[in-house]
Amino acid sequence: MLKGIRNILFENRFYIAFYISLVSHITFIIYSFNHSDSIYQRVLCGPAWIYAMEEEKQLSFEMSLGKNGGETGSESSSEEPGEGEEEGEGEGKEGFSKGKYKDSQWEELVQNLEGTSNLRKQFRNDYDQIRENSGVADSYIKRNRDFEDIIIKDVLPTLKNIRDPFKVDIESAEDNLYLHKERNRIIEEFRKGEESTQPITMKISKEGDLPPRSPLSMPKEDRTKYLDRTLKQKKEKQLDEFISKFMGYDPNKGDLNLFVRDLYYENLQRLAYPFSNDMSYFAIDYFQENLNKEDFLRQMMATLSSELGTNTGTEILFTIENIYYVQGKALEQYFRARDYLKYSSPEQKQTLRYETLRRVEAKYKNLLIEKKITNVMDAEDAYIKKRLDILDTLLKNTPNFYRSRDGIFEKAKILWEYGQWKQDPKLQSDALKLWYQIPKTPNNGDFLNKDAFDSIQLLLREAGDPLNVTSLSEQAKQQIEYTLRMRLEDAMTKKKLREDKLLWPKTK
Repeated sequence: MLKGIRNILFENRFYIAFYISLVSHITFIIYSFNHSDSIYQRVLCGPAWIYAMEEEKQLSFEMSLGKNGGETGSESSSEEPGEGEEEGEGEGKEGFSKGKYKDSQWEELVQNLEGTSNLRKQFRNDYDQIRENSGVADSYIKRNRDFEDIIIKDVLPTLKNIRDPFKVDIESAEDNLYLHKERNRIIEEFRKGEESTQPITMKISKEGDLPPRSPLSMPKEDRTKYLDRTLKQKKEKQLDEFISKFMGYDPNKGDLNLFVRDLYYENLQRLAYPFSNDMSYFAIDYFQENLNKEDFLRQMMATLSSELGTNTGTEILFTIENIYYVQGKALEQYFRARDYLKYSSPEQKQTLRYETLRRVEAKYKNLLIEKKITNVMDAEDAYIKKRLDILDTLLKNTPNFYRSRDGIFEKAKILWEYGQWKQDPKLQSDALKLWYQIPKTPNNGDFLNKDAFDSIQLLLREAGDPLNVTSLSEQAKQQIEYTLRMRLEDAMTKKKLREDKLLWPKTK
């Protein structure tokens, strides 16, 4: 009998060897995938949350944001370990294991968290060269500034994809939001010194399974009360609360679209004020305001995947275009800061402002080279092209010409100002042609640039409605430029008065 078994095994030895090899390889592959360091790698026969992603489709936002001091918070935004404490090998703060992030995409993040944990002890945070009668409240001058987050997080979140078509940005937005939330989770764990937070998940539901969404009814007066009440909150908290309470309403009917607009322009878009002869103060404040737009950008870009082609989606595109405008200006501050770092005195190099700017400059240096942006002109070229791409996306997708007139006006404004800067009459002639399209475009929704357009239209009529800018007199060109420059003057004045009253009251 044994001889018979041996004969069978001998005759089928190749089949048996093949079977054992196949089972071994499959087992090894499954083990390798399931024990990846990153939750973003594929998982075969994996945990339950991966199947929830495959079964569902509409984003449900679940924010897990880093813990920081806000404008009204404490001076330090990070919790520091006590002096003299030793950390075990592979450990960060007590209860936080940094070893598991070694050789992963988060290793540099953890290193930066460690490198900034004692930043305020190592460098001075003083106030010098403050201009008398600057008109800026002392509460603003001595506001809390998130120096650590300016270094650790992303004050230029648009730079990495600045050369990509905007369509690609929308397609990758959900993945970028996923990574953004995971980064914030790690920051929060490090600063708390514990690892109690669950990994970030993004639940999706099939479109056909969703109940119809009701329209939001919230008139301007009620929206203003809500925004005034939440203005002092950390911007991430404001966005978290807004998404959880309101983003489930109908994106086309009701007031959700107007509320998204108000949230951004009234609460999340803030003014930065110069008050010192030392430019590093203004650069830090400008980076601070850009930092605070990162969460809005990530969340709303992901929302476009489902809301593109709705009134709310159109309002989101207007806010994103504005963020790219502000980001372009932030790069101007970056290049100014680079010059500041070159010529700083030994005393300035001991300040927290200098060290923060130094680390920010180093952080983006190689990325700027990769994107072929070496000066302000390169930055302007890249960001204007992206803003035009965003507005083209808006005009192509906005439903029933909703705010198309504003979209055309904004595109013409960009071309006019860019043509003026580059001394390119073709760009300005293209702007004229766009302005002539506005009266032929159906008026649906608000036309916020109506007063400015009426002034420009009158100037063009008096000039005989030329198609080429070379036919315009210098006086007419200057009047158009003045109209464009002053179109937001009243809105900015009201914005400053509101922020001074609610955020930066002057002490008597």
